[in-house]
Parts: sequence; structure tokens; C-alpha cells
Amino acid sequence: MTSEERTTTGTTREIDLLWGLRETPRRGPKPRLSRTAVVDAAVEVADAEGLEAVSMQRVARELGYTTMSLYRHVDSKEDLILLMLDAAMTDRPAGPREDGDWRAGVEEWCHGALAQYRRHPWAAYVPQSGPPSGPHGLRWMEAGLREVSASGLDAPESLQILLLLTYSLRDLFRMEQDLTRAARERGVPMEEGENAWVRGLRRVMDPEEFPTILWTLDQGTFTADPPGYAEDQGPLGGLDFAVQRILDGVEAYVRSGRKGGAEHPAPGRS
Repeated sequence: MTSEERTTTGTTREIDLLWGLRETPRRGPKPRLSRTAVVDAAVEVADAEGLEAVSMQRVARELGYTTMSLYRHVDSKEDLILLMLDAAMTDRPAGPREDGDWRAGVEEWCHGALAQYRRHPWAAYVPQSGPPSGPHGLRWMEAGLREVSASGLDAPESLQILLLLTYSLRDLFRMEQDLTRAARERGVPMEEGENAWVRGLRRVMDPEEFPTILWTLDQGTFTADPPGYAEDQGPLGGLDFAVQRILDGVEAYVRSGRKGGAEHPAPGRS
């Protein structure tokens, strides 16, 4: 079997798993334990204690079953995590906006995706092996592409911008989580840690070697609230500012006439 055939087989198997095509119908009474119950229990463990706490043994214990009972519904921990990741995206994204405001639609999509990370922080740490394959993940991909492509970008360009937004959201959220965890372990509020970092740098940095960094410190970049900051969003409080600047670029690019995508609206848009 070639590497391409192995990849195709693996991808097909993942799709079958996430769409329930690999579940073998059983005769007789419906079993009390189900794949859905196993996945839900695993998500609860991860929500409470992190992804590292999830194991087949731990999930079985939470459900009151033997570990072998779980293997009748999920073949491996790797499969379980795939199912968990799609299950973490069960909230449906917003539908098409009636006002046709694609920028507002993209911003709404970003906040919806971030809200799901906040409900299931461990999901941001699951390694990504490709685009989503499950029904819930694909719904979010569909909604994101719908809003981005409404700007007038063509299909490849729309996908590139959606990837930029998706991975920026995930990585910024991971940074927020890591900073929060580090502050908690040190027993020092995050703001105090940042202030101490700024004071320490001022003592050691040579203005001739690091003039730009010192300029950012003088501007209060690491101590002042960023543009668009919302207090209840923590270190991601300035997310709106960053997203809006990306969308400014998209809008300017489309208006420049370098692409004719605006003449070919995306499916579902008039």
C-alpha cells in the first residue's frame, strides 16, 4: 500500500468514525452504554481536569463500567479524542445575516468559536491533522466560509483567510490559558507579573540595541488595555481590533479589483 493509499484510508476511516458509519448494529436489547455516553463522559472529564486526565480507564470508572466495555463502542483513545473534539463544537454557528453584513458575520463567527473554546479549553490543545471531518466541525467551517466568501474573495482566498482566523483564535486562546495557568502556579495575578516583567526589562535593556521594544513599553503596550478591549475577555480582550484589521485588508484587496470574486457571489448569497 502506498503512502497516499494509507492517508486516504485513514481519512476515510476518520470520516466514517465521526459520522457514525463505523458503529456496528447489534441485535437484541439496546445496550445501556452507548458511544454518545462514552464521549459525553470523556468531555466532562476533560472540561473539569484537562485533556491529560482523559483515559479509557478513567472514563470507564466515571460511567461505572469496565474498561473493556468502552472498547465495544470506541476502538482507542485516539478515536475517543477525535469524537470529543467534534462533540465540543455542538453549538451551532449563527446563520446568514439578513442585513448581508459579511464583516459583522465574520466577527460573530469568531466570537462564537472563541466561546466554544472557553467552554471546552482542552479542545485548543488537540493536535490538528487536517480540516474538520465531523458534522459539527464542518458546520462551523461552512458558516465561516460563507461569511468570508461573501466579501468577494474567491474560494482559495476565502479558505486562506478562514484558516488565518481559525488558527489565530486557537493560538491566542492557548496563550491566554498558558499565561493564566502560569500566574496561578506562581500565585501572582497576571497583571502584577506583566508589570514586574516590564520593570525588569527596563533595568537591563540597552536603548541602542532594543529601541523598538522600549518604545512599546513607553507606550504602555503591556500595561494598558488594547484597542477594543473588553474586561471579561482577559488577554484576548483586544481580539476585535485584530480581526477588524484583517477584514480591513480583505476589503481593501477586493476593492482594488485585483480579483473578480465580487462578481461571483458565494452559494447562498445574492
